[in-house]
Amino acid sequence: MPFVKCLNRSIFYEDLGQGPTILFVHPPGMGRKTFIKQKLLQSSYRLLIPDFSGHGDSYSIDGKMNISLYVEEIEAIRNQIGEEAIFLFGYSAGGTIVQEYAIKYPKNVKGVILSGGYPKVTTELLRIEHQIGINMVVYAPKMLAKLLSLSHYREASLQAELYQHILKSNRYTWRQFYIESLRFNCVDRITQLNAPLMLLYSTKTDYINHHIKYYSKFIDTEIHLIKGAGHQLPTRRFEKVNKLIEQFIQKH
Repeated sequence: MPFVKCLNRSIFYEDLGQGPTILFVHPPGMGRKTFIKQKLLQSSYRLLIPDFSGHGDSYSIDGKMNISLYVEEIEAIRNQIGEEAIFLFGYSAGGTIVQEYAIKYPKNVKGVILSGGYPKVTTELLRIEHQIGINMVVYAPKMLAKLLSLSHYREASLQAELYQHILKSNRYTWRQFYIESLRFNCVDRITQLNAPLMLLYSTKTDYINHHIKYYSKFIDTEIHLIKGAGHQLPTRRFEKVNKLIEQFIQKH
């Protein structure tokens, strides 16, 4: 599997399949194992699935993290593979990185898909979720890793795989990712998201769905509410998510 150098960091990523290129951005701590179920798309698409620095198999000397750094890690991967423009998929807090990249490098983006994304944290419950993550990384990282792995996968083998991968994360990086995504705010720059945008949400997570209005108010947005699902759409409702990804890419 390939590595790319970015600001003295070694970024590991999986490069699978051929076709239109999709790069996937994971939430705090979880790394590339977040997208095991999306590997089913590799028969029709080129999938780039990185561990961002301080996560999984990507090395970070100091453990520092900020959104701008991860934006440049995406750009380093894009440059290395030689693709002029790519699709981006951001899950949960990973969507903050995707949005920042799409705003900074609009010519490099064919389309943006956000699953449970938000331009800033505006609901109390979502703020509390971030704060719980910030605190648990410090005081109970193994418990947090267990909760994340159990909530995302049904299969025991995949739960164990994700759990072990999460524990590779640098705790400073992991915590800082929560902090950075809690602070993130691109509401005033949403109109700079010039790429086609698709939003995926669950009908059971109104405290996240609340953020739809910020996108639909300013830009043309394709929105899908998946019934009966929780926040963990890429893992728990991967059949529907993968189908929507295919439809979106074929459209654009």
